[in-house]
Amino acid sequence: MKYLLLFLIPFYNSEVAAQLCTGSLGNPVVNISFGNKNNPTGPLQPGITNLGYVTNACPNDGNYSIVSAALGCFTNTWHDINKDHTGDEEGKMMLINATNAPSVFYVETINGLCGNTTYEFGAWVANVLKPSSCGGNGTKPNLTFTIETTNGIILETYRTGNINESSVLTFNQFGFLFKPPINTNSIVLKITSNAGAGCGNDLAIDDITFRPCGPSMSAKIDGISTFNKSVCFNEQTPILFNMEVGQGYNNPFYQWQISTDNGLNWSNLSNANQTNFIRTPTNVGTYQYRLLASEVIYSGISSCQTASLPISVEIKTQAPKIGTQVINQCIGGPVNFTAASGSGSDLSYLWTGPNNFKSTLRNPQLPAVNQSDTGRYLVLVSTSNGCASTDTVLVTAYNAINASYTGNTVICLNDSTQLTAIGGATQEWYNFSRATLGNGPTIWVKPIDTTQYQVIIRNTQTCTDTLFIPVHVIKPPTVNAGPDKIIKQGNSTQLTGKIDGQYNGLTWQPLVNLTPPNSLSPLVNPANTMKYTLTAYGINGCPSSSDTTIVSVFVRISPPNSFSPNGDGIHDLWEVPGLETYPNSSVSIFNRYGQVVFQTKPYFKGWDGKLNGKEVPTGMYYYIINQGSGESPVSGSIYLIR
Repeated sequence: MKYLLLFLIPFYNSEVAAQLCTGSLGNPVVNISFGNKNNPTGPLQPGITNLGYVTNACPNDGNYSIVSAALGCFTNTWHDINKDHTGDEEGKMMLINATNAPSVFYVETINGLCGNTTYEFGAWVANVLKPSSCGGNGTKPNLTFTIETTNGIILETYRTGNINESSVLTFNQFGFLFKPPINTNSIVLKITSNAGAGCGNDLAIDDITFRPCGPSMSAKIDGISTFNKSVCFNEQTPILFNMEVGQGYNNPFYQWQISTDNGLNWSNLSNANQTNFIRTPTNVGTYQYRLLASEVIYSGISSCQTASLPISVEIKTQAPKIGTQVINQCIGGPVNFTAASGSGSDLSYLWTGPNNFKSTLRNPQLPAVNQSDTGRYLVLVSTSNGCASTDTVLVTAYNAINASYTGNTVICLNDSTQLTAIGGATQEWYNFSRATLGNGPTIWVKPIDTTQYQVIIRNTQTCTDTLFIPVHVIKPPTVNAGPDKIIKQGNSTQLTGKIDGQYNGLTWQPLVNLTPPNSLSPLVNPANTMKYTLTAYGINGCPSSSDTTIVSVFVRISPPNSFSPNGDGIHDLWEVPGLETYPNSSVSIFNRYGQVVFQTKPYFKGWDGKLNGKEVPTGMYYYIINQGSGESPVSGSIYLIR
């Protein structure tokens, strides 16, 4: 903010409209956004600007800051800035209080460009001064953007003219087109402040971008000029894309791409290098397509490519179908219509049929069919997105017959049962999915899950009756005897069995030291390691299931404190009774100097009082026993007597 006006400068508004790309744009080769919450930035790299860097949000003359917000600056003569132009979380911008004299305040080398390729340069700039500040006559920012080669040859210059104040903070984009010479990959961007001394000349700049600019691209889908098409899944046919590309490339290279995540990521399509592309049917979803274009020498280099606007193709969910159904009902019986189900309220139904039959229910009914109800019934199933399908139900009313069936309808898994239809002259059998099982009065079935079978019975007058026969399959229970347990001899532990499914009683075996025997969690205290088996009995005489758990019993050890290996057959070995029940145990014996005289793992025999085949002298020795069961080691002394 300039507070001292040393001399008057004639004021005029020479703001120039931005000369932005009117054709196809590529992805930004460079996007200088000055950072955000996830990519914070501080001062610019040395040499980029001649302005001084400050960390506060309200820089004084000749200084700048990189901030995401600036509030209450200079007694509220600046707009309150709550966010940058980008709008991402804690997005940052370069906030400038320009110098009192015109100067080049920003110089940066831009790399990664392609020679002989047109680029759009763009930058978003806002005058942060309020219109009422500086007596309503504030100095307006006035910038010149210059693109030069690295050896100083000017390629393009663009002047914004005066950037006026606005009632609310407003970012405006300024930009122009330029073309680096062939074999030129780097250029220099210079930004000059043309305004002089005075109150004002304060600005924010953000989102400086360089994007390749190509000729215009207009799309046709199946010969119609549009970038959007919707089609129902069941109505799909190959779709022809045609991209009309304007003049601009001498030897163009084209590549079609596809995106299935709303344009976040794009993938090249194979053998799709013409302006025409035929899309083949896909699954339901939204697909975007675009055409990349560049000179052939730059094919595959993203910084040289431009892209058409995306062509969006929505494949909408089709309305569900069941297919043609046949209902043969005896006169006076009900006819229950069933249409395809789907996403609940998302579907609508319209039934039409004989006798002006109409219904908007999914499953309407003719409560008592008569001869005049015979005929074709149509149901139109529609989705909220405009897709529809039609099913047909053929209804025939016949004189009634009374059919019945016999057979075992409750069976065990892996068993089969015979079903017999009684009545009529012919019988047709179907499973739950309407697949034909056979003809005749009797069939054998062996379902693995509870299944409903259907039999359609016809008499010689073609009157039909339909029976639905559910066969319930009893599966064996799932048994888990619980985890293995480890106890000390004399202690008890509780088994933790579990049974899933239906069962008719349970038992544990053996019943030794187990109580109560009919509990899933009995208490056991075996004297020795014991395997317990939990059995659950199937219902209706169906097979049982079993599982086992092992209770490992460790005896309490009591190491002797002396022995006499003198060959008299009495206490010639130092042995630890019960230690053999610990499969991971180890024993170490030391003399009074800490030397190991005996060591064994796992424990399987006692010590005979020798070291390397020679007798050790009478005296006191010391042992450490690790039982290998997670308990603390046992230690003590042994007196060896010769």
